[in-house]
Amino acid sequence: MFKRSSMLIAAWLLWPAMASAATCESWQSTVLPADRPALTTPVQQVLDQLPTHPLSASPDYLADQAVALDEARYLLQRALHPLPLGDIHGAWRVRSIQAGRTGAYAYPYFAGRIDRTACGFRFSKTRGSQRRSGTLLPMAQDDRALAFLGAFTVNDDPTRPYGPDNRPLGEPAGPEGPVNSVGRLLRIGPHTLLMLLDVGDNGFELYRLER
Repeated sequence: MFKRSSMLIAAWLLWPAMASAATCESWQSTVLPADRPALTTPVQQVLDQLPTHPLSASPDYLADQAVALDEARYLLQRALHPLPLGDIHGAWRVRSIQAGRTGAYAYPYFAGRIDRTACGFRFSKTRGSQRRSGTLLPMAQDDRALAFLGAFTVNDDPTRPYGPDNRPLGEPAGPEGPVNSVGRLLRIGPHTLLMLLDVGDNGFELYRLER
């Protein structure tokens, strides 16, 4: 009788974790069909978008854009051979590089963090005028990558989880509401992660995470 009671108590204690695991959704079932290409485009294809030098920069910003373009190329080349993800939770410094077929522009580092959740992780860029937050979910076909499904906001504008209630991917952010944002996270160095975000025909964004 005692053994049976112990088994029932153990099952009762484990039930919340089991129930939580049962409700975890995969990135494939969560991503909107229109956003899937932005999440799955091969790194080499993204790298091929970059020009050899800035094509439309004014003379005042040419040097800065050339440096940003070289940094974007360097990060993507490292992302061709990602490392095991390892321990990613905790505080990070996050640098944004917006890049595309005409060049690149880099921003300073701002605060961000990655926290564990019942179904994976949650990423948040918590400082700077342009911010993202959302879930990081396992990619079954690639154990060295996590899918990012989140939202892009400006300043302290309220955010929401990724989904059809947000404005579509690629629209400019503003007070009308958060914009969907998707991508994936890779480890490219012992202390460096890379998030490849919102890939489209005209450009993409990189988050370089350091600590």
